[in-house]
Amino acid sequence: MAGKYSRLEVRKLLKKQVENNKAIFMFGAGIGLSAKCAEIGGADLIGIYSTAFYRMMGTSSLMAWLPYSNANDELIKFSRPILPVVKQTPCIAGIGAHDPTREMDQFVDEVINMGFSGVSNEPFVGIYGKDFADMLESSGIGFSREVELIKIADSKDVFSVAWAFDTEQAEKMANAGADIIGAMIGLTAGGLSGAKKTITLDDAAAETQKICDAVKKINKDIMVITHGGPFKDVETAKYSIQSTDAVGYASGSSGERVPTETAIIDITKNYKSISLDK
Repeated sequence: MAGKYSRLEVRKLLKKQVENNKAIFMFGAGIGLSAKCAEIGGADLIGIYSTAFYRMMGTSSLMAWLPYSNANDELIKFSRPILPVVKQTPCIAGIGAHDPTREMDQFVDEVINMGFSGVSNEPFVGIYGKDFADMLESSGIGFSREVELIKIADSKDVFSVAWAFDTEQAEKMANAGADIIGAMIGLTAGGLSGAKKTITLDDAAAETQKICDAVKKINKDIMVITHGGPFKDVETAKYSIQSTDAVGYASGSSGERVPTETAIIDITKNYKSISLDK
């Protein structure tokens, strides 16, 4: 079973990495094999959430934002075979905070009892864009529900990773008590089902730095990590960290889907290159 840690223990683990001049790395896993390999590779955190399940089914992560399933039902179902193969790494549960079928206070307890060491607000309404997100907010099922989830985690002394699309969201999450703010630049580019268009690296770094500045004004102890958009591989992840005050990177498709696609396509081509000549 995944190593279960208190909030303080997770903070200490991550702080130690930063003090040793090492970037924090959070790996997003949709299947047990990916999580197992990420742990062997040295991931600091493993996030488990609905978008990862969809991408490892061979479809787009964006399926998690369409009304075909319940993200929290999927979290419970798909994390059961993942958690047992992770032996030491803290696992973070991606919770759909807008779910009308669950009382969030109790659900946070449920996932922690399963073996998770923290929570995050995924799926998030920021992916929809301002107009639709505003309509969701006016209906009582918007970003404020995600903020409330982080507040609940803080009140229970549960570690949290809060995703934010801009400085306003980042400030709200910082005030809610998040331990990490994830600077969300959008759907990750690359691979078979990644974003085809995204902003430039320089623009993405500038947006990340704005979030870093906003967060540090509220609480200098909150760590910022980067994710998405043009930050799609080791080289661009390195750029996102070394060009900003962020201290880490969270992979999604860039750590799981794209490497899997590349490896399987390449090995299949290699097998198919075998001739029958003796």
